[in-house]
Amino acid sequence: MYRQFLPKLGFTLGLACLTGCSSSPSVATDSQAELNAIQHIVVIYAENRSFDNLYGLFPGANGVHQASIQASTQIDHNGKALAQLPPIWPTKERESPFKLTLPNAPFQLDSPQYNLPLSAVTRDLVHRFYQNQEQINGGLNNKFAAISDAGGLVMGYYDGSKLPLWQWAKEFTLADNFFMGAFGGSYLNHQWLICACTPTDPDAPQKLRAHPTAQGFLERKPDSPASALEGPPKLLDGAVTPEGYSVNTQYSAYQPSGIPPAPNGDLRYADPAQHS
Repeated sequence: MYRQFLPKLGFTLGLACLTGCSSSPSVATDSQAELNAIQHIVVIYAENRSFDNLYGLFPGANGVHQASIQASTQIDHNGKALAQLPPIWPTKERESPFKLTLPNAPFQLDSPQYNLPLSAVTRDLVHRFYQNQEQINGGLNNKFAAISDAGGLVMGYYDGSKLPLWQWAKEFTLADNFFMGAFGGSYLNHQWLICACTPTDPDAPQKLRAHPTAQGFLERKPDSPASALEGPPKLLDGAVTPEGYSVNTQYSAYQPSGIPPAPNGDLRYADPAQHS
């Protein structure tokens, strides 16, 4: 989503289970008593969602209508404003939910104009380390559509008031100005949630390493479209930075893993040949 894009990690909804707490403690001892009364803190990561995608219309929140014109207007690779949003690019598994011309602005997916219900399954959006930084574009937040592999879908949002999560937000805490600890997806952000650190893979082969330019964005392949309206960008991406930091999803060397065991190999391990 265009304003505070938290791609894979999404936003956070914090639920604190309290007993016997007053709403405005007056002295330090009262504050300590309230802290001691907290029994559980539940943090919900709504993955593959931005805050605005589901909560952009939440009353009183810093949402869709607070976005600046600059952030709402997406630019092409040449730095000029797009005449319209790119199409929603299909995947092998899923066609585009609709084939309409999308104006260069946020749009409500479940509005009468687009009529895409909350129950409809849409394609995934890119949520990776280097792409996220280029989409943010130094804080201008105007390259989400151009760098997205899903095209204009990244600018879509819903009226989330029909969801149970919306009702929970009324009762507990909605973190409308929460930002993730690291660029990219939940793989790296889960690492930061646990240890506030980035894992390293110093022995990663070259094929797993990204190829950023001097500006820190990913180098384009020769056949990458010149305009975002022609197709998603083709980038020389990888799971590991040139320096050996593991920033995009990598799988465990042990099972369960996204890498199956080697043919006739030890079933406890992932196939080591897939990391060479």
